[in-house]
Amino acid sequence: MKDESLKKIEDEFVAFLSVERNLAGNTLNAYRQDLKKFFSFILLNRVSFKYIKGRDLTDFMIFLKKKGLSSASIARNLSSVRSLYRYLASNGQVSPAILNFFESPKIERKIPEIINKQDIDRVLGSRTAEKESVHIRNMAVVGLLATTGLRISELSTLKKEDINFKENWIKVTGKGNRERIVFFPEYIKPLLENLISKGGVFLFGSRNNRPLTRQSLWKIVKQAGKKAASGTNLKPHMLRHTFATQLLESGMDIRIIQELLGHKSISTTKIYTQVSKNQLKSIYRKFHPRA
Repeated sequence: MKDESLKKIEDEFVAFLSVERNLAGNTLNAYRQDLKKFFSFILLNRVSFKYIKGRDLTDFMIFLKKKGLSSASIARNLSSVRSLYRYLASNGQVSPAILNFFESPKIERKIPEIINKQDIDRVLGSRTAEKESVHIRNMAVVGLLATTGLRISELSTLKKEDINFKENWIKVTGKGNRERIVFFPEYIKPLLENLISKGGVFLFGSRNNRPLTRQSLWKIVKQAGKKAASGTNLKPHMLRHTFATQLLESGMDIRIIQELLGHKSISTTKIYTQVSKNQLKSIYRKFHPRA
């Protein structure tokens, strides 16, 4: 099959995901990147796209492994390709029997990386920039990530109209365009009010009235960690993981944590129980005389 034909299939499939499944732009881009790797493999190895076999998919996994992809990334790539073939099978373009060949590799679930409360306090109490307006924006970025568990992509697209200052909550649109409410503490309010007064649609907007990119927000968090001299290579997802772990340790029901994080499946949230178990084990080994 020619490259142009594969590109057409890709475009039609992504259009279907956008319209029928209402997936967000970042998710659609991730699908495109996964499919590009698969099509590259197809063309390079002259594999029959319509009559792909199980051994071809095994070779594809090896192809991805050689590119340095983790088991989780390989599984996601296979999931994207499976979704494509499921779509094609539903339209009668390929045989449904192809779907039987797909088997995802076992994923080694990594324990989320978190930081302690002292380091978070040190970051929030440090000076991140000489210019006051930039410092306030930076503190709002770190503060919201640490106290709401927002994803960096969600933070990027927050609109000022979605903030309720009376009850201290924000309406967030997450993965799959699912909406939820997150709450922020009182001490974050002055930072947000300052940003609101600047004008524009987005809470964290650029000069051309577009949202700051995820890359820009990532740099803000990383720099805040460096300025605090906490010795921690601070990353946005660490603040999200820490938020979830602290709630779990304080006794909050895991279903509520699932809702606050915007997880579709409870199994995704349960990874944080592993963090707490590891910490309990560490404390036990440290203090128990026979550990």
